[in-house]
Amino acid sequence: MSAHLIRFALTTSFVVATLSFVGCDSPPKDAELVALLRSHRDAFETLATMGIEDARTFSCVSVEDLDKEPLTDGLQFLNPERRDKYKRLLASIRSDLVMGVDGYTMSVSFSYSRGGTGLSIGRSWEKGITCLFQGSNRVGRTVNSLDKLPSEDDVYLVPIEGKCYIDYVQFN
Repeated sequence: MSAHLIRFALTTSFVVATLSFVGCDSPPKDAELVALLRSHRDAFETLATMGIEDARTFSCVSVEDLDKEPLTDGLQFLNPERRDKYKRLLASIRSDLVMGVDGYTMSVSFSYSRGGTGLSIGRSWEKGITCLFQGSNRVGRTVNSLDKLPSEDDVYLVPIEGKCYIDYVQFN
């Protein structure tokens, strides 16, 4: 599979995830995301595992999505206990956290920070945490820091630990 197709699939999952939340003026600093991951490690790991298990059922979930009636976009196919577990774990990290799942790249992304989505001009972006179950070499560019934002459209990754990365997706 080509690297461009894989980047497209990952970018698509981030775009889907960003449709659920309100925009921000500027992305969080890397240290903020690292601290969030480390302070809620068990919840992130459980959610990432659940997301990969349910990757054929839905592509995006948030507390807000789980509160909607009727449930749509595949969430209606999760049993009530599973939905409650997603809701409890997401809310334990941040009530505005959105989780995107991509079964093709075997990745799960978490974000509450994005900007420019839906604008006809200018760049759109998303910054968060991604768990990559098959490594980063096929997904995006690995960099040392994302506190200074890149100028080119792409998927950028900063290794945190294990399969977890800070991610920044920018597209025009």
